[in-house]
Amino acid sequence: MTTAVQHPPRDIRQDDDHPVDAATIRRAMGRVPTSVAVVTALCDGEPVGMTIGSLTSVSLDPPLVAFFAFAGSSTFAKLRRCHRFCVNVLAEDQAEICHGFARLDGAKFELGQWENHHGIPTIHGAVATVLCEQDHVFEAGDHLGMIGRVTDVEFSDHRPLVYYRGQTSQLHSSGSWE
Repeated sequence: MTTAVQHPPRDIRQDDDHPVDAATIRRAMGRVPTSVAVVTALCDGEPVGMTIGSLTSVSLDPPLVAFFAFAGSSTFAKLRRCHRFCVNVLAEDQAEICHGFARLDGAKFELGQWENHHGIPTIHGAVATVLCEQDHVFEAGDHLGMIGRVTDVEFSDHRPLVYYRGQTSQLHSSGSWE
């Protein structure tokens, strides 16, 4: 019988003379690869969208997803007024869309190929298209979170675009995708 050796938890808190700062947290969390997605909606007849790197599955029953945005984001302020939205998980060949929607200005919806799915603009060729109804918005430090109740999902076998160490990256696989 093999038993696991349990080590006491490390105290990662720094003392009062050396508090953990935002730059250190950013560098540490940058080592965690994240999905790259563009959240889109139709608000007051106008398409709106923003790049996110914080998508997470919250619940399977009921089906809920969440993402986070800087509390001062003017795009998020528009998105939170929309009842329905779509999370478009980007494919590895869609970095231009990622960077375009991360900017404050520009003709974002001229990038990539677009479809209309239940009245919401969706990105053709995305790894996953997750249509949601807004469940609620909540505060989380200097960010706001939005939980969406999933109403429809489509997905493909395209390889995802990921964000790692401050830049978009591609996954490399030595095996097959199952």
